[in-house]
Amino acid sequence: MLPTDHLTQADRRPAVIDTPLGIVGFSVALGSEVLPPGPDTVWRLPNGSQLHRWGHPSATVDLLIGSIDVPAWDGGAAVPLWAAIWQVQAHGPVADLDFSVALTDFPADAVGGPDPGECLAAVTIENDHFMVSVGGPDTELLAMQAADGRLMPGDWADVMPTYPTDAPAEYGASYDPPSRITWHLPGLARTEVARMCIATAWSPRDDDRPAAWFAVDIPLDTAYLHLTHDGA
Repeated sequence: MLPTDHLTQADRRPAVIDTPLGIVGFSVALGSEVLPPGPDTVWRLPNGSQLHRWGHPSATVDLLIGSIDVPAWDGGAAVPLWAAIWQVQAHGPVADLDFSVALTDFPADAVGGPDPGECLAAVTIENDHFMVSVGGPDTELLAMQAADGRLMPGDWADVMPTYPTDAPAEYGASYDPPSRITWHLPGLARTEVARMCIATAWSPRDDDRPAAWFAVDIPLDTAYLHLTHDGA
C-alpha cells in the first residue's frame, strides 16, 4: 500500500475505533478463512495513522487506519472521523473476499440499524445524546468502481449488480441489523488488487444536522491523502 522502510513498528493489536456509543471493529475473510483480528505487523505513520498487515500464502492484506480532519459537508463544525482503507494484493488465486464492520457494546438506550444513502451502505446507532455512523460503498458504487477498474479488478463489473434491487445478490453490501455491514466480493486472480474504504464518524444527536452520517460518505482517494499526509 505504501513503503514501510521509514516507518516505526507499533504493537500488534486489533484495529478498533472507540466511539461514544461503542466500539467499531473490522474483519476480513479470504474465501472461507477469516484472518485473525491481530495483524502480523503494525507500522505507525508520522501523523499517527497506522498500517496493519497480514501475510497469507495467497495475498498480502493491508489496513490503513486513522483519524482524519475533513471539513464538514455543510460548512459547519467538523466531527470526529476515522477512515479505514483495506487493500488485498493477491499472490495467487483468492476465493471470494469479505470485508465486515460492526459497532458493538453500545448502551441499552441506543437504537439504530441500516441507514443507506445514494451510493452509500451505512448503519447509524444513536441515543438522546450521540449518533454514530459507519459506512462504505454500496453495491451500486462497487459496480461503478469495478467498471472503472482502478480500485478493484475490472472483470468484477461482469458479476456486480449495477443498480439497487430487493432480490438477494451474490455480491455486494448486506446488513446484519442492527450494526453490521458485510461486503461480499468476487475472488482475485494472481497480481490483482482490491481496495475499499470504510469510515466511522460521530456527532451530537441532531435530526436537522446528521453530521456523522454525511461524514462517512468519503471517497477513498480523499481518505488516503489525509491518512498519509506528513503534517508539513
